[in-house]
Amino acid sequence: MSAVSGAAPANPDFSSRFKACYAAAGNDESKSACLADELDAQSKAVADSHQAAAQALAGADKQKLADDFVEWKKSILLDCSLQADSQTVAVVRENARKYCLIERSLAHRSADELIRQDKTLTH
Repeated sequence: MSAVSGAAPANPDFSSRFKACYAAAGNDESKSACLADELDAQSKAVADSHQAAAQALAGADKQKLADDFVEWKKSILLDCSLQADSQTVAVVRENARKYCLIERSLAHRSADELIRQDKTLTH
């Protein structure tokens, strides 16, 4: 779903606070504020889930997870910026970039949770 559409995102992992904010937003600037708040919250949640996954690992696995996290951050920043570049209006372009970053963060949190669960269950 595009960040420029009028409806609130259907993704169930977006916070209920964000969904309400986005649904009530009357223009792209209001949506931008909602997206910024959600991106901040999801970024913190990704850092927390990454830390939890890292605590379940040791040695080389832990270092690989840390290295992968750094590369993931670089790649999503670039990918989401490139994806949003097709938008000609600055606020719409920034909203598309934020939306992309949120979606990628949600997916990364799920992957970290699987790592944590796998290591917790096998030990």
